[in-house]
Amino acid sequence: MNSSQIITSFRKEIWEFKKTLFWVPLIIAVFIIVAPLLKLILMEDYQSAKWLDIVTNVDNLANVEGFTRIFLTAIMGMFVPFIMVSLIIQLYYFTTCLFDERRDLSIYFWRSLPVSDVLSVGVKLITGALVVPTIFMLAATCVVFVFLLFALIACSVLSLGYDVSLWGLWGSADIISNLTAIWLNLLPYALWMFPVFAWLMLASMFANKAPFLWAILPIAAILLIESFVVEYLHLDGGFFLNTLREYFAFGQGLFSNNSGNMDSPRFMVFSALSSKISIVATLIGVGLMYITYWLRVNRSHV
Repeated sequence: MNSSQIITSFRKEIWEFKKTLFWVPLIIAVFIIVAPLLKLILMEDYQSAKWLDIVTNVDNLANVEGFTRIFLTAIMGMFVPFIMVSLIIQLYYFTTCLFDERRDLSIYFWRSLPVSDVLSVGVKLITGALVVPTIFMLAATCVVFVFLLFALIACSVLSLGYDVSLWGLWGSADIISNLTAIWLNLLPYALWMFPVFAWLMLASMFANKAPFLWAILPIAAILLIESFVVEYLHLDGGFFLNTLREYFAFGQGLFSNNSGNMDSPRFMVFSALSSKISIVATLIGVGLMYITYWLRVNRSHV
């Protein structure tokens, strides 16, 4: 195994989904940029005057306490649609990545190349868990910088035309620090979702038809059977249901001011995601990945 094989494997995965990974984030970015601009252009005169009056009458805006929190909330709001769509793309990718290559028999071509099954499965896992969200987060970061450019132009206009200085806000915003904090969430998010990704890859490898149903129906059947047992025996609750609910529910901790050892609101999401990472869940994910690898070695057809 050498670096060229790894790079080629990643290029293959991206090439197979290049239209989705290019056009979807581009469309979202254009919509997020164009929508507020259209609203600004179509804004009535009295509304424009009202906003201008608010800005010109805030003399000490640069020193408003908590502006960093406001800015962080704003840029996180720009990331949210990209992350949500990225999750949908991830779930689709993991559900089909191993099924499609067996259905169209392309697995025989890829296996004829000097690339091991371990590398193929590992590349698919890393592509779906890290590469896909990275592409969407890069698009979101570009959108943030586009709005920062608009903000720079607006500050220049207000400074030159209305003698209103908002340049102090740029220092208070901690732009690089806030963006870095958001990017740091990528790794704990991938580790938290690892068991789900591994389960979807197993369904993709195992299913002869409809891998999505193979991913959903066993879980639904277990929960349904458990609910009947709980109801029949008059138990307090089901183990599997409570476990899934606890693993995927954040509660109020995500929105509290407590950010663990990192005393800053920018790390709240990071702390919440890190607290969800479980050794047991990770080991289950590793086990599911091994079964997926074993099936790919010993069963390469639909």
